[in-house]
Amino acid sequence: MRHKSLTVFAVFCCATLCAARPQQPPDTETLLRDLRREGCCAAGFVPSPEMVQRYRLRRLPPDSSYCAAGFLSVAGAAQPSDFQKFGVVVGTQTDSLWTVHVPVQHLPALLNVSGVKAFELGKKASIRRK
Repeated sequence: MRHKSLTVFAVFCCATLCAARPQQPPDTETLLRDLRREGCCAAGFVPSPEMVQRYRLRRLPPDSSYCAAGFLSVAGAAQPSDFQKFGVVVGTQTDSLWTVHVPVQHLPALLNVSGVKAFELGKKASIRRK
């Protein structure tokens, strides 16, 4: 008598990292992949020093969370108060494009909120001299 065994592998990850969401800019997708690899979304998440340097993450008050700076594209009716629960600090607002600091542990959940179209990481500007 032959016995067949079936092994099932299940992968359980943070629901916000795996949930269906709009496609993001390449740098943001890379950041999300790195967050997933480092176990983001757990309470007290602290990114590795390499990740902090690569994405230029900064610690901001009030809770000193590591934040990513960039641009948040939102639906027309969105208000900064809609994103307070995610710890988003809004700077300049121009129509549907805002400058923001987003705690990285809340970024995956923020991208799944209706009214958020995209988050693009800010890049350091440099002058090219000829």
